[in-house]
Amino acid sequence: TTEARRLYKVLDQQLRGQSFIAGDYSIADIATYPWIARHDWHKVDLNDFPAVQQWFGRVGARPAVQRGMAVP
Repeated sequence: TTEARRLYKVLDQQLRGQSFIAGDYSIADIATYPWIARHDWHKVDLNDFPAVQQWFGRVGARPAVQRGMAVP
């Protein structure tokens, strides 16, 4: 749990002031989204990481991401 929170903090800092992890939507966002989607498993409240929470909503709203996440 401690390591997960540390990683969320790093991601939150990276996302401050930009919409996506590498500036533009990229494979970094695609690869990271499923990990963040398990924030409940990590026992992490996204309210503690507002930039991650906003990014999660922004990426999760993309139709291709929704289709991909629907595949088991």
